[in-house]
Amino acid sequence: MEDFPHLTQAMTTVVARLRKQAGLSQQKMAELSSIARVYLLQLEQGKFRPTLNSIFYLARGLGIPPEYLVELIEKERQQLENTNRQK
Repeated sequence: MEDFPHLTQAMTTVVARLRKQAGLSQQKMAELSSIARVYLLQLEQGKFRPTLNSIFYLARGLGIPPEYLVELIEKERQQLENTNRQK
């Protein structure tokens, strides 16, 4: 199955931005999210696409509802899509 347009890039941007805004290191974020630091690093680098399960754990680590995290990712994805259309 092909990747949904701009989804991975949007997810990496949003998760990294929220983590940094919260003042969390990758290690602390991984601990709060109950995921491996290496997995978080690879998510932020766009090497992996997160599962729905991972989205819920990441949201918990950020202290936000999962649906809000998905909403932010979708807004970022739409911005990326619009930017690419304008080029």
